[in-house]
Amino acid sequence: MAKVPSTATGESSVPKVYKYATILFLALFIVSSGIAGYLWFTLRPPQKPKILYHIRIGNVPAVTYTATFIAIEKFLRGEGIEAEYISFPSGGKAREALIAGDLDFASLSTVHVPLARIAGRPLKAILAMHSREIFTLLVRADLKDRVKGVADLKGLTVGFSSPGSGSWAFAIYFLQQAGLDPERDVELLPVDGVTVMYSALKTRKVDATVSWDPLTTVAIMEGEAYPLIDLYDPKQHEECLGKEAMSQILVTREDVIAKYPDLVRRVVRAHEKALKFIKEAPPEEVAELIAPIFEGVKEEVLIEIVRRVKAATPPDGSLSEEAYYTDINPLVLTGVLAKKVTFEEACYWEFAGRRA
Repeated sequence: MAKVPSTATGESSVPKVYKYATILFLALFIVSSGIAGYLWFTLRPPQKPKILYHIRIGNVPAVTYTATFIAIEKFLRGEGIEAEYISFPSGGKAREALIAGDLDFASLSTVHVPLARIAGRPLKAILAMHSREIFTLLVRADLKDRVKGVADLKGLTVGFSSPGSGSWAFAIYFLQQAGLDPERDVELLPVDGVTVMYSALKTRKVDATVSWDPLTTVAIMEGEAYPLIDLYDPKQHEECLGKEAMSQILVTREDVIAKYPDLVRRVVRAHEKALKFIKEAPPEEVAELIAPIFEGVKEEVLIEIVRRVKAATPPDGSLSEEAYYTDINPLVLTGVLAKKVTFEEACYWEFAGRRA
């Protein structure tokens, strides 16, 4: 007679070997599922960040705005932002586009914010991206024996990009500091962006010009010009202006800050990441990323310019009151700015931070 399991003892009718097989199967299933899940998460294609905002951002193609170029290339999409970049031949034109609403953000020389606010246009600096003024007073190489100081430019033609630009402001400042009257002692000539500016130097349309990189380094390395004043030189910068300036800034309008504070926070954060990257990455890597903006500039020249930029890139984007006044006080004294616009009026430091 077959043995009937005792219900009193609760013994199962399933053989023990089947029980062990079932337990083993479940264990293997759990382990294999875990491995499969791990592999799916680690080997799957990276997920594209969700785009929350579309913006237009612009500037003059200057290497000193590298933080903006790097932010566009590496960091804005990670913040959920799709950016359209627009280039301009002068800072004045970029400023007007921002005021008109054709741009949402712009990288500009600091002078543009007080110029705009004096005219009743409420722009705000929201991040600092350069701690040294960028302008160089270049003179044609064939005039080296004749022009040894700024006063020697009397009777000559001095170029700048356009009226109301940073190069225009510093052309007036350099000339007045040397005792020259910009309206009577020289001919001031607007020559548009760096490409036209360089052509004007080489064709002798201008005798000198207030330039910025990449033109400054290219013209010097190619032997077409020499620097009469080079604010990138720390000693000259301190003598002319002070130890630290707040020369290049990220700017937006007050209405953008009021309506889209989260967007502004994200744009600032992307630029802060870009500043950190510029400080830490080899110049060759930075140069490679921005090379498409500067087509025609030789690789070795661009790397050299990036080295100059790295030296003046701040560790963060905080807005310094002292550095702001270092930049604008000389322009108030020379009349380029009709009045002093205070740091509090010009800057919004909620996201980048404020320091003395």
